[in-house]
Amino acid sequence: MKIRARKFDGRCSRHKRYNPAVDGLGGVRGGCPRCNLLFEIWQASLNLNRLIRQFDPNHDDLQRPPEIGPDPRQMSLI
Repeated sequence: MKIRARKFDGRCSRHKRYNPAVDGLGGVRGGCPRCNLLFEIWQASLNLNRLIRQFDPNHDDLQRPPEIGPDPRQMSLI
């Protein structure tokens, strides 16, 4: 799961395949507390993104740096 610039790679030790974005709250087996925490973290990240966009609608965190072409010095070696 990615929250803005942070990548959070949390998994439940018992239920390694649980993904809150796909499985939702209904995918938590046996009321597992770690899976419930993962779901709450995912839900909080969605709420954070919504609040940031509400505060600044022009904010675009998906902008990528411009792609740089091949170095012309390297092309002259070919």
